Amino acid sequence: MKFIERLFGKKQEKEESHPIVFDLKDISATVKEEMKKQENELKPVVKERYDHIRQALKELDTLKKELLDARPIENASKRGEKLGDSNRDNVVNNLNLIDEKVKVPGNTSPLTASEFYNDAKSILKTVLDNTNRSLLYIKALYPQEHQKINQGLAELEDSIDELYASIIQGNKKISELDKIIAQIDDVQRIGQEIKESTEKMTDLDSRYEDAKKKLSEETARKVELDKSKEFERAKQLENEIRTITKKLTDAEAEARRLFTPLSKAISRVEKQDENKRCVLSADNRHILKSIKSNPAAAIERNIEPFLSELTSRIESGELGLKDQMCDKALKQIQILSDKKIISSLVKQREEYLSAKEELTTELNSLSVYQKKEKIERELEAQQSHASSVNSDMDMERRHLDSLEEEMERARTVLLSSVRNVFGSDVTIEYEIQNEN
Repeated sequence: MKFIERLFGKKQEKEESHPIVFDLKDISATVKEEMKKQENELKPVVKERYDHIRQALKELDTLKKELLDARPIENASKRGEKLGDSNRDNVVNNLNLIDEKVKVPGNTSPLTASEFYNDAKSILKTVLDNTNRSLLYIKALYPQEHQKINQGLAELEDSIDELYASIIQGNKKISELDKIIAQIDDVQRIGQEIKESTEKMTDLDSRYEDAKKKLSEETARKVELDKSKEFERAKQLENEIRTITKKLTDAEAEARRLFTPLSKAISRVEKQDENKRCVLSADNRHILKSIKSNPAAAIERNIEPFLSELTSRIESGELGLKDQMCDKALKQIQILSDKKIISSLVKQREEYLSAKEELTTELNSLSVYQKKEKIERELEAQQSHASSVNSDMDMERRHLDSLEEEMERARTVLLSSVRNVFGSDVTIEYEIQNEN
């Protein structure tokens, strides 16, 4: 209490000035105590002013009745009486408005009193604006009542103004103290948000480190797998399959080259068959199609019937080939009819196909690629997760920086308000949990 008394002007002996250090809880408790003290000091004053206002209202009500019962002065004209009566009714109606609207609160709170003052002043202004002319008219007929009502309104207004004058400084102080409370709430709110953001940052950092650890583990697994004998065997099998596939392709190309000199003759046979000029048998038609689509497979079949028919058509001139082309085609048919050449090529191709199938079967039996694919999927997932968490960390870091700037502003405003009320030698210390 001695500290509060010194802060708020209580008379005391001179003493050496020392800086006053508060933490947030101390300020809040002191401010609330001082607000309560200010309110308690003002409540009796408010009650006393309320009594004066009630008395003024009661007096106005009496004057209103006296005005209704009053007789006009002697020798008043009929027109004057009529005009005076209508204006008297207007004055009475407006006085009734005061009686209806100006209700003195039962609560003696200074803040309630301030609100009452504003409302009462507004009602009084409305009444005076509405009755100015009417009061002038009734003055000629009811001079005594006019004077009393004017005086009664003035006394009511004076009583209301005295209420305001008696609480304005106290209310201003209460308002300043209330503002400090709100600013303390702001600092505490921001402090809580900083704490939550810091905790979130810690959690994100932990998640990021966990993702990096898993990423490192999966990378190590991939490196280990790449060095494994199974993976080496798989790479060896792939190389062997590529080599055998190249040989197989070369063999198939050799088979295709065997039919190249016959391409024009075969083409004309096909066209004549399509045009029904010289129809092939079903077997020969199949052989022709096989030669065109897959010569390597065609030579595995018995193509002698087709070659025999082709020879016959070339020699008969049905295909319309030039002599040089005919000789070249007939020589190539002789080569194709050589069983030794064809069987050697067919055997070689079969060996390549068998070897490729065997190598492929062995490669497919290895699970190393499935393992590698699984590791790579996990690597991709962890990289994506780490990137996402890192992005969240950047966003949260910016949010935390913003909160810290907001906290600095809020503390500056609070310190200014506290020093304005408590003195310039006050400083504020904050709990460590609110620091970052």
